[in-house]
Amino acid sequence: MKIRHALKSDIRSLADLLLAVHEMHLNAQPKIYRKISHESAVESLLPRLGTDTYLRVAEFETEILGYCSARIQSSPTNPILEPRRFIYVDELIVRPQSRKGGVGRALMDDLKTFARQEEISNVELDVGRFNAEAKAFFQAQGFQVLRERMGAVVGKC
Repeated sequence: MKIRHALKSDIRSLADLLLAVHEMHLNAQPKIYRKISHESAVESLLPRLGTDTYLRVAEFETEILGYCSARIQSSPTNPILEPRRFIYVDELIVRPQSRKGGVGRALMDDLKTFARQEEISNVELDVGRFNAEAKAFFQAQGFQVLRERMGAVVGKC
């Protein structure tokens, strides 16, 4: 397996992976997520091929096993927050049949190497409360809960 930069020719395969995981989120939280088409997934991924983003794939021979999409962010200007830069992970997706085989770990190790090269000490992400498998994976990678987002339904709008 090798980790490499995503290419434009990979985008349709990455969109397939994104849609599979998105479907899980849609089923778990239909009031938050909406159904998207394959073309919408492709359109959301294409801009990530730019130089300001991190989009890497795990590949074995010619098969894409998973990918990681992330970006460098800065804390908002706010007098109560320390100014800082961090990497925010948009997605880390591994094909279901490739899970528990080291693909996610390899992608995360690659991202951590990138962070160190950029002199960034923190990597952050969001995980759905329903996604126990992802939470266990990220905890095994050294992630800890930083804060929790809560919501309340206050009426029909």
